[in-house]
Amino acid sequence: MFYSSVLDNQRQSGDVFSPRKSVVGMIPTRLDCFYKFALALVVLTECSSNDVGYVTARVLLKSWRRKAEEQRANFFNRLPKNVESSYTTPEVIKNRGYPVETRHVATDDGYILELHRIPPQSSTGPKSVVLLMHGVLESSGTWLVNPSSRSLAMLLASQSYDVWLGNFRGNRYARKHVSLNPKRAQFWKFSWDEIGDHDIPAIINYILKETGRSKLSYIGHSLGCGVFFIAMIKHPELNAKIDAMVGLAPLSSFANFTTALFRILAPFGKLFEAILKSIGTWGWLDSQGIPDILYDLICEQTYHQARFCRHLFNAIAGPNPDNLDLDLIPLMGSNYLMGTSVPVIAQFAQNYAAGEIFQAYDYGWKGNLMRYGSTKPLKYDLRKVTAPVYVFSGGNDRIVTPLDVDWLLTQLGNLKASTRIGNYNHFDFLWGTDVKDRLYDQVIALLPPP
Repeated sequence: MFYSSVLDNQRQSGDVFSPRKSVVGMIPTRLDCFYKFALALVVLTECSSNDVGYVTARVLLKSWRRKAEEQRANFFNRLPKNVESSYTTPEVIKNRGYPVETRHVATDDGYILELHRIPPQSSTGPKSVVLLMHGVLESSGTWLVNPSSRSLAMLLASQSYDVWLGNFRGNRYARKHVSLNPKRAQFWKFSWDEIGDHDIPAIINYILKETGRSKLSYIGHSLGCGVFFIAMIKHPELNAKIDAMVGLAPLSSFANFTTALFRILAPFGKLFEAILKSIGTWGWLDSQGIPDILYDLICEQTYHQARFCRHLFNAIAGPNPDNLDLDLIPLMGSNYLMGTSVPVIAQFAQNYAAGEIFQAYDYGWKGNLMRYGSTKPLKYDLRKVTAPVYVFSGGNDRIVTPLDVDWLLTQLGNLKASTRIGNYNHFDFLWGTDVKDRLYDQVIALLPPP
């Protein structure tokens, strides 16, 4: 029959439909259905003896096979390995051709914090100092996820600023104490308040002493801004030591955040906190070990997986998927979930429930009475932040939302300027592909010359 001769010709030419060769036997997709449909047309055209119909079906057959093979190639396209995903922050800096120093500073309550310094490239006298502070569950490495051409730390270093990357208590670089053991609950009994009251002042004063400078510029992201505000309020003398404070997605009020999962869980914050403490869990959300292995298996093997995980990040931080390079997914994973305390996370839920205020940790009415002299937590007066503040926020940010930033702008004591980048989400300020042109060039222009 005519159809048999068609199949014979296809076998000879290598075009015959075969589950062994085709994508049908490997990945069940809708393209396979079209592929089979095109083959069915060949059978139909045998019955009609229509040469034009046969040619058309043959063209469709080849077209759909090509598309199916392209889809299979994309599905299994391997994500390149990045050696820096296994490096520490100092190792990344060295790998990019810059000198690096590791320093340690002890807070007045005994926590030992590791700082990473990129000393200025020029030796012509003291240089302007810039301190970069990360957000929650991050570390100094978050500023180095992007390649050097759009990494804020590297851009500042290339212009001969004296760059310091800070770490606050609880992450992997700041998990030591003069007497407390991080394997014991007492080490982890801290919230935003202790970070702002102890860590930030200790870091600022240490850097100024070591560099011989009277002032520095401070750039923070998210909680790195919130703890700065606490430091300036509780230690008002620090305000005079700040040339400029640049807040990237600055955290204060948390009343209007819109990440769906967090909004569902937030009302149960007290319950989760009580359960974790009752089973002896005070420090958590460190991905080291099994979570890192799972992240590697789920997100870092292929571009298809990386794309899926990018959607998850966007679900948390806000839409703008095209501004995150898939090749950075491994580095993001190795620089996120660096650990913190249960009270630090609980304070997010507390501030969400409290409405449009910026408040200290809520210990319950008895604990508040002992600590604050009131049954309610302390409300931080942001008018006492008299250091010059420049705010950059994102229109698509689901964590630090435009509504919460708008509230902050009405509270600050010395707001110099505010810029909103319409399509930016929470992570774009660190890892966006266009972050140099749209943000960092503006930020650097606000700083004193190096």
